[in-house]
Amino acid sequence: MSTPEPTSGVPVWARKRRKPGNPLVGLVVVPLFLLGALTAGLAVYEKSFTGAGARMDGWVGLAWGQAQAAMSDLSGKPMKAKAEKPAP
Repeated sequence: MSTPEPTSGVPVWARKRRKPGNPLVGLVVVPLFLLGALTAGLAVYEKSFTGAGARMDGWVGLAWGQAQAAMSDLSGKPMKAKAEKPAP
């Protein structure tokens, strides 16, 4: 049994490959997809999108505080911080 020749007359290994898409699209779409999946998963876990948003806001606030502390450590002087709300 012989192998069939390609219909175009060009061997498979000699055909031009399709160019990949714009890498910027992957850099934007993939993180947005992951953020949406995280939000949906937390919404199911918390049983509301409000609870999921509150939890993610807490994470962002924690990361922001750590970033400010790291920056003040690098510069040697504390950063100007907005007045924080007193804890209830």
